[in-house]
Amino acid sequence: MIPLGLFMKRYIIVLLLYSFSAISQTPVFKIDSIPTEGILLDKGWKWHAGDNPDFAKPDFDDSHWESIDPTKDADDLPQIKKVGIGWIRINLKLDSTLKNTILSLYTYQGIASEFYYNGLFIGNFGRVSQNPDEVKAFFSFNYLKPVIHLYTGEKEEQVLSIRFAYKDFLLYQRYDLHKSSFLSVVLNITDPKKVVLRDAFHGNNYEQFGNFDVPNLDYFKAGLFFILCILHLSFYHYNRFQKANIFFGLGCFLLFIIYLYQATINRYFYDMSYIQIFTNIYWFIRHPAYIFQLTAVYLIFNIRIGWIYKSLSLVVLLALFMPIFRLNFAFLYDTNNRVFISTAIFFEVTRISILAYRAKKDGAKIILTGSICFVLLIFATYLFHSYLLLNENMIILHVLTNLGTLSIPISITLFLSREFAQTSKSLKLTLDEVQVLSLEKQATLQKQNAELQAALLKGQTTERQRVALDLHDNLGSTLTSIGFSMEAIDKSKMTDTEKDIYKNLQEMVTKAYNDVRLLSHNLLPEDFEKLGFTATLESFIRKINKNSTLQFHLNIDENFGRIDSKIEFELYSICLELVNNIRKHSKATLAKIELTRTEKQIKLTVSDNGIGIFKNDSDGKGMKNVQARVDAIGGVWKVKSIEGEGVVNEIVV
Repeated sequence: MIPLGLFMKRYIIVLLLYSFSAISQTPVFKIDSIPTEGILLDKGWKWHAGDNPDFAKPDFDDSHWESIDPTKDADDLPQIKKVGIGWIRINLKLDSTLKNTILSLYTYQGIASEFYYNGLFIGNFGRVSQNPDEVKAFFSFNYLKPVIHLYTGEKEEQVLSIRFAYKDFLLYQRYDLHKSSFLSVVLNITDPKKVVLRDAFHGNNYEQFGNFDVPNLDYFKAGLFFILCILHLSFYHYNRFQKANIFFGLGCFLLFIIYLYQATINRYFYDMSYIQIFTNIYWFIRHPAYIFQLTAVYLIFNIRIGWIYKSLSLVVLLALFMPIFRLNFAFLYDTNNRVFISTAIFFEVTRISILAYRAKKDGAKIILTGSICFVLLIFATYLFHSYLLLNENMIILHVLTNLGTLSIPISITLFLSREFAQTSKSLKLTLDEVQVLSLEKQATLQKQNAELQAALLKGQTTERQRVALDLHDNLGSTLTSIGFSMEAIDKSKMTDTEKDIYKNLQEMVTKAYNDVRLLSHNLLPEDFEKLGFTATLESFIRKINKNSTLQFHLNIDENFGRIDSKIEFELYSICLELVNNIRKHSKATLAKIELTRTEKQIKLTVSDNGIGIFKNDSDGKGMKNVQARVDAIGGVWKVKSIEGEGVVNEIVV
């Protein structure tokens, strides 16, 4: 029989040994089955600082390692952030149904990592190095997951070892929608249909998540905002009074750069350093783009800038200068706060559109509708995000987010396009009114011009009648008196020389009297108004041919008829001037006058067979008078002169 004291001692020793054995036993992550969305390895991990290739071996004793949950945010694992390089391990126990199966291993991470399965290297994400300058951290997106394929083999118990290197960044981002976990490892059944590309740098495949290509969507948004940029800058070019177009166009240009850059980064670059640069540039441009759009809304509704706008602008300006001056205000670099700033800007747009709608401003309903859609879609985004997380329904989250982002810019575009169309329509109506007024004014001026021309013609007719009457009554009477007086002289007492002189004087007086009589008659023949231009011209030519060795041939179209009185008067005056010029200077023996008429023009041709080049009046008054009369009736005068052959005058009206 064992004494009670000895029994208790032995019992305590056995109990302690059992407890120690249980404590030192390595935990195992059991996997009975793998659901469609995969299984997250969030338990059973152990970690150790430093670097040793033996850490990858499956039989390595890691019982003294510290337990860790690598799925936590990197900021919640200060012990990890203090070491440059380390290892984590997990023991897996697979169900017999998963033996000899090819699994997909993908991660969500912001570190550099190398994966070893049962001691064998199976892949890496980024570049792990003991030299911090050579470390290249790898960033995993939630819609395009990097994949390493592994073969489970025959064993039920497997060991997954990960060698990692952490590189701290100045502006470390915290995300809600894209959880910035230190390292989350997910196992899934391999689906070859989802493998979309091969990354040559990292040597790993990628699987598209949720059948939703986000980079292509970003390219689409980049193209959309580029079109909106060109559209609104064009609006501003054609209508400088609406300055909202220039601000909205510049905002769209910045968003075009953002989404183009984002699509390129998401498609081709996964190095954490590139992601970090992109993140800073993204926020550097995005908020000013939204401020530009907010400014456009203020200008659209002509609302005075208040403290809300100034406060938002100040915060955005402060965020812009932080990287420049190497300042680090954590609240400005927290992604949640940055999303809050963007959301606050859009809510300010909503507030202003409500004020404009209450003030019954034209078109306020359009932007208000877009603002309400934004509020509802953003609310739905956060609501669905609480339940969807990272599963196949992520497409709904992206659709809601992008529709909310685009709702306000599209509503602003619709408003400004509508306003531009209304402005164009108003300008067209104004132009039509101006054209009508111009036609009316032109008709009035034509009427006044016709009245002036009629008055001028009447005045010229009156003046011609007066001059003709003066020539006939005064100068003609004087010449007649001189003729009578000369007849009273006794020629019998004259010498032969005096008789010759007397005879010459008598002939000269008779010629002067006939010329004055002809001139007074031709200034305005009595039958000009009754018979018209052609009949008067025929009468004039007959009289000239009776008293001159120079003969004029007159040819007039049979259907010439009567024409405008002013044109008749000016053409008759032109004929008189040219005929007089030919008689005095051409030394011609034959001259021609031709008159032709078509539906579109009247043509007067006066030609002779004289010396060709001759001088008109010493000061050229005769030719100037002809040119002035041709211009008065809108005609064209061409003169062709050949020395020794004559001159051809062609006047077309």
